[in-house]
Amino acid sequence: MNTQLSNTAAPQFTTWQALIEQGDGYLTPEQRQTFEKAINMLIERFHVTLGKAISPAEQAETFDFQNYIESMEERFLKDTPKDDELQQDVALTAARIIEQIGQIIQQGK
Repeated sequence: MNTQLSNTAAPQFTTWQALIEQGDGYLTPEQRQTFEKAINMLIERFHVTLGKAISPAEQAETFDFQNYIESMEERFLKDTPKDDELQQDVALTAARIIEQIGQIIQQGK
């Protein structure tokens, strides 16, 4: 077992995809903190959008799961500040995650 420390710095990746594809499978403490922050932003966005009460108009109509899933992008973007590009990206990511889960649920029927 080689216990000698290397003097070379760990490579810096500019995207999560590059880290996954070219990295060694481990996150530095800074990368882990950033990744956890991104996850927390998504969780917050889920709570804001999916935690809203059902509107009277929605209560009056028959629930259609497919339509609900298809409305996710609009719902998430509606609840996000238009001038905050990062939050807009978080909203779109959250919508895509919910859409993917919805597709998995529908395939399981």
